Amino acid sequence: MIPALRDRWRRPVTALPTAALALALTCAGALAAQPASAAGDPAPLPGASVARATAAPAPTASDKELRHRVVEAAETQATPGTAPKKTPFIIGGSETTISSAPWMVQLSYYDSAAGTGYFCGGTLVAPNKVLTAAHCVAGLDWADNGAVVAGATGLLDSTNGTVAGVWRQWNHPHFNSSTLQNDVAVLTLDRPLEQQWAKLAAAGDSASYKAGNSATVYGWGLTSGATDADLSANLRKVTLPLVSDATCDSAMKTVLGEDDFVEGSMFCAGTPATGVDEGTKSPCNGDSGGPVMFGGKIVGIVSWGVSGCTAKGAYPVFTKVSSYTWAAQPRIDDTDLTFDGRADLLERTPSGGLFEQDSKGTSLTTRAYQGNGWQNASWVLQADLDRDFYQDLIMRDKGDGKLYRSYMNHGSGQFEWMQISSVWGGYKSYAVPGDLTGDARPDLVAVDADGSVYLYPGKGTGQFYGRVKIVDRAWKNVRIFGHGDLSGDGRADLLVRNSSGVLYLYRGTQVEKTPFSARVQARTGWNFTSYVANGDVTGDGIADVIARDSGGTLWLYPGTNKASSSLFGTRKSLGTGFNQYNLLF
Repeated sequence: MIPALRDRWRRPVTALPTAALALALTCAGALAAQPASAAGDPAPLPGASVARATAAPAPTASDKELRHRVVEAAETQATPGTAPKKTPFIIGGSETTISSAPWMVQLSYYDSAAGTGYFCGGTLVAPNKVLTAAHCVAGLDWADNGAVVAGATGLLDSTNGTVAGVWRQWNHPHFNSSTLQNDVAVLTLDRPLEQQWAKLAAAGDSASYKAGNSATVYGWGLTSGATDADLSANLRKVTLPLVSDATCDSAMKTVLGEDDFVEGSMFCAGTPATGVDEGTKSPCNGDSGGPVMFGGKIVGIVSWGVSGCTAKGAYPVFTKVSSYTWAAQPRIDDTDLTFDGRADLLERTPSGGLFEQDSKGTSLTTRAYQGNGWQNASWVLQADLDRDFYQDLIMRDKGDGKLYRSYMNHGSGQFEWMQISSVWGGYKSYAVPGDLTGDARPDLVAVDADGSVYLYPGKGTGQFYGRVKIVDRAWKNVRIFGHGDLSGDGRADLLVRNSSGVLYLYRGTQVEKTPFSARVQARTGWNFTSYVANGDVTGDGIADVIARDSGGTLWLYPGTNKASSSLFGTRKSLGTGFNQYNLLF
């Protein structure tokens, strides 16, 4: 028997033999004009917006052009000369509506110069972030040729749904186009979308992958294993039982005659294909990049299968998301002032003047004046509380002791102030590390004078739910900071420096009542005069920390993702003279 060809469910790769290309087309601001004020404030709040060193995201193309790409990509993917037609498949699946899968999006790529189009699925994982497969992204210029459609059940619906362009793209740096190992990517959109988004399976999640669990796959992919198959005109779904790695490995070896399944980074689901459409349940070409959902989270990404999708005995193969949360989540949570994926620095002088210095990786740009009126801020933190890709500023006003948030009002197109009424302004130390409760929304941590620590779960609106006490009078006189994943597991962590200058890492668990695991001593001698933790400064996807010493030298401590005394690599000087500022954030 001639073994079935392995199929990447993606666009062609010229290095592969022609016969292996059966699934050829599968990826088938300026300062605010007037400072805003809150009622009853003893002094006006400073200008809400911070000038951007680079342009804020703007549409990469007109909506008309984006929709044109959608149509052309889908029609190129379909059988030449035909349009997608209504059928009852993924293969063996059933029709569904976008209301049952609001996070599901269509990814269309059309290069008019080359005359090529590719179609994939994807999952909205933040208002402007889409999780998909690396084989849908790698080597393509999605900013120039891509389009994303959300909120539409129909594939070629020219009136419904919301269209968006792509601002930037990331695929796993070790993606292998031959083996499809590390098949994960994140697209950053050129605008936030209003549709509901989904969260990734947590790192270390093993329960979700237990053999026998029923997971659901969604897509608009080819409707049959036949050579003249079309894309589905409407969204489809199919529910598949997960199978053990041993079962999958053995089956795929038998069918393909080679060992392509990689345990730990891939998994299989379904029942062995029958050799024909009838009796087979499987995603197919064009479903690539779409999600496998279990327990309300994304556990897999449609990755690859056999040529024709129905070869007898074969299973569809998916990227195991929990193995890549550590790499993907930082790319989802990469908001900064300049929209380039590198965290930036703001500085205030005693007279209230505000300056910005943007990250160049391991150095900073020349400072840029941003305005005055900031002398009334006790402290300020950067964090994107509503995850709209615009960095918020969270400030305590020492005039009234309340907390305020500067945010982008998408209705007015201006930065405005709002009071954070749900959090008391009298705590001794604050931090917004990220998602500590597992709901994919940033949370706040605060330390009281008696050493008690409280967690405020975020609502995703700039406000927070009621506090949860997580430490009872054991963190007195500490300083807390940190933003993002410091330990390399995809979960937000917290740094705690005690009065003796000992630095501890508290790894996040994403469990609300016990949000941190046992502490790890990271450093001693941390007696700096200022700490800034805005996330990834260097752009490598790992959270970093900036600290100022008593002499005014600013140091970058690059993260290593090692939860040990090697938490940071060799520090790098970012310059001297920073004692002229009495607030860094």
